[in-house]
Amino acid sequence: MEKSNSYIFIYSVAIVVIIATLLSVAAYSLKDAQQANIRIEKMQNILSAVKINTEASEAEEQFNSHLKDFFFVKNGTTEVVSAESISQTDMFNLKNDGENLPVYEIESDGQSFYVIPLNGNGLWGKIWGFISISKNDCNTVQGTVFDHESETAGLGAEIVKEKFRSQFEGKHIFKDGEFTSVKIVKGGATNDYNEVDAISGSTKTCDGVTAMLSDCLGGYT
Repeated sequence: MEKSNSYIFIYSVAIVVIIATLLSVAAYSLKDAQQANIRIEKMQNILSAVKINTEASEAEEQFNSHLKDFFFVKNGTTEVVSAESISQTDMFNLKNDGENLPVYEIESDGQSFYVIPLNGNGLWGKIWGFISISKNDCNTVQGTVFDHESETAGLGAEIVKEKFRSQFEGKHIFKDGEFTSVKIVKGGATNDYNEVDAISGSTKTCDGVTAMLSDCLGGYT
């Protein structure tokens, strides 16, 4: 017996509604776990920026033990917000938006570093990361972490690799009192002070990282 068109239509709509409902319930039930995973990853990245590598299972404990302070820079002034007085959700949802400039102070091996979040645009989408600066001189880079949304595999996506990131260690963001940031140079760095080698074939992504560093770090100066 052939089914009527109305029966097929109603049946199809019912199936779609059921599937959509199940997907919504699954997404809602997993939301907390997903947010927790995002926070853990950010903890790992902040620690990695000061060259502390940790497993996901130990990230929260390690982060809390190394976090010395957390504060904002607003319009050239510092507003201290103790880590105990702000939730981890709020702490890790904050971005460098040009107005509220967050700083994580991380202590490692008796030294303190300011870790600053970065966000910008690459060739195909968003890029982001963290950079750590020595508290001792507020100038020397300790380390970096970069990530991306959709840069080209084998080219711009190489910004996540240690080979690229390690070049930033020991570079400087000021010279003779003037803010210079760190620059990625096509064809190779011409100095050891604040330049690093670009990734071959990834000019737009590297330009995006350079702009991200200048824009985000410049707000703190």
